[in-house]
Amino acid sequence: MSAVPSLAVVAVILLAWGPASGAGRPQKPPPAEVVESGADTYKAHCAACHGPTAVGDGPVAATLRQKPSNLTTIARRRGGKFPRVEVMDFIVGRSRVGAHGTRDMPVWGPLFREINPQDSPVDVRLTRLVDYLETLQVK
Repeated sequence: MSAVPSLAVVAVILLAWGPASGAGRPQKPPPAEVVESGADTYKAHCAACHGPTAVGDGPVAATLRQKPSNLTTIARRRGGKFPRVEVMDFIVGRSRVGAHGTRDMPVWGPLFREINPQDSPVDVRLTRLVDYLETLQVK
């Protein structure tokens, strides 16, 4: 057997297996790269009711029994401090706002878990959403 065909066989085997380190194979991206920004999450899941500027005037708001909250005044209503944990708990359904009566707002935690059942991307998505809501607060 000549050396040329043997080298060709070795080259084909190496190409089929790929590098031993796994380089070149699809890698799972870190959670921060697999979820949208807080603004994108807001637009996709919140703006229909709360409106594009988060003041409670979304296109669906008129059809609801109770007007959606103005999300730009959360901190003002809490003495100037934005209650991150409380906001997160409300979004994922761990707590309710008494003034809302029945739960008209969808609980997004379970939906986000359906979209991506891994905890890290869901936690990143929720954190980014709460971060975004914090940036909307009026002074």
